[in-house]
Amino acid sequence: MVFGVYPGYDTTAGDWTNFSIVDALIVSGIAILVVFAVLVLIIICSSLVEKTAHKITGLSAIQPRPENAILESDEDAVVALLVATIDFNKETGKDCNLVSIKKIDEE
Repeated sequence: MVFGVYPGYDTTAGDWTNFSIVDALIVSGIAILVVFAVLVLIIICSSLVEKTAHKITGLSAIQPRPENAILESDEDAVVALLVATIDFNKETGKDCNLVSIKKIDEE
């Protein structure tokens, strides 16, 4: 790519005799600058995405109610809740909103 626009290189003959070490260093320097420019662009894009993600998570962070604290500690309760809401939806065809959950002691 660089050889096509570099004046010291003859693209038709492929002649390397007039291509000096200084020419090679110039071509290498240009290639290194291109790589670093792409890396800087990637860093800028990733920082923009990270800032946007922080804004989105800040807006959508929903905390559970204090009476639903069981969901944080008990995985079985979460599974039971999901199964119950899916079953309710299949039986009635209506959407449901969870208001509260409590543990019933077995006898």
